[in-house]
Amino acid sequence: MTATQQGRPAAQKALELRRAANRMKPPFDNASLPAGSPMVYACIGCGADIWVPEGWITKPDLCGECDAMHRLGWLE
Repeated sequence: MTATQQGRPAAQKALELRRAANRMKPPFDNASLPAGSPMVYACIGCGADIWVPEGWITKPDLCGECDAMHRLGWLE
């Protein structure tokens, strides 16, 4: 069960934990990957890694959990 399925307080607590865990993480260097590797981007909500195929057309700005919170109007 995801944090958003447990309600707003649980989702906000999980968001705080994700932000704290990713706060000091250095940005991922996509240039260090071999050609054809998935690309890694940081979620703009919490900083978690978002992996997308190299040939992506549109990349998500939010990880799955932050996207669910955004859709519910809980992401500030």
